[in-house]
Amino acid sequence: MKQADKQNKDALLADVVGLIRSSSRFAVFSHEEPDGDAIGSQVAISAALKQLGKGVLSLRTDPVPPALDFLNPDNLIREYVPSEDDAAIRGAETIIVVDSSDLFRLGDLAGVAKDSPAAILNIDHHRDNTFFGDVNYVRWSAGGAAELIYEVVRALEVPVEGRIAQGIYVGLSTDTVGFRYIDPEGNMLEVIRDLIRGGIDIENLQEKIYCNQPDTYLEDLSSLQRTVNYENGGSLAWFTMFKSDYLSFYQRELASETLRQLLSVKRTRAAVMLHEEKAGVEVWLRSKKDVDVGRAALAVGGGGHHTAAGALIRGKSLEEATAVTLAAVREEMGK
Repeated sequence: MKQADKQNKDALLADVVGLIRSSSRFAVFSHEEPDGDAIGSQVAISAALKQLGKGVLSLRTDPVPPALDFLNPDNLIREYVPSEDDAAIRGAETIIVVDSSDLFRLGDLAGVAKDSPAAILNIDHHRDNTFFGDVNYVRWSAGGAAELIYEVVRALEVPVEGRIAQGIYVGLSTDTVGFRYIDPEGNMLEVIRDLIRGGIDIENLQEKIYCNQPDTYLEDLSSLQRTVNYENGGSLAWFTMFKSDYLSFYQRELASETLRQLLSVKRTRAAVMLHEEKAGVEVWLRSKKDVDVGRAALAVGGGGHHTAAGALIRGKSLEEATAVTLAAVREEMGK
């Protein structure tokens, strides 16, 4: 289970490039409950494969959210239809899974991916990644899966421009909350510089990503903020989303912005969101530098970075998951 760090990066990239160049038919997936990193990474690698002349079937169990439709004008990514797609998936030579810690995060695509005789290439940055691929290109310190996709595309000698560059930028920007969380090595800054050289229009992309919310956005955000619970004089803030099979892209944006605003207050040192869904209880953890929520996430079976982490707690009720998560965060706050 070697990470794609400074010591192993070149050798693992060579394995990735060798697998891709030796294959002609690909299926490309990313996790359900779409976010910008999943969509941006999936678009970028799918477009790069197309440029190499590969056959590409790029599927999701849920649609590309309207806010990111500009990355997918020709339905390069489309919704999974089992009756139409299962045979083609089993006929793929390589399945590429991006931004997913385990196959189960693919939702309804997980079963057919496991049953396929295709080799699996796993490209991800989550600390709880299970290294489920035949080839794994994983680095926990990366600013998002999109950073790793950038490295793969460059290694394939595909130009990082156009929609490929846009997808990588969207992935990085959204997964780091507008570049609030920069990887320790500073690799992301080099990536952004290269994307700019590739011709992306940052102001245009920022407007599409962050300035296109529904007219009810402020009211919805205010309603969610009124549900926040505070402890220890407000140093710990937490809230839950209503139970549903999954959160929509818009609901995830509301949760992310609520966490960001909570941490903008001086007294708040850590903020937590919990959501009970069909797979378990999803947990988002954010903090200021003096609280290691990455370690708190590890304590409940997840992982992540020092100030931004998460987990999926299975086999517990929302109340039980809330109790163990808050206990883990409190322990880190007391250190």
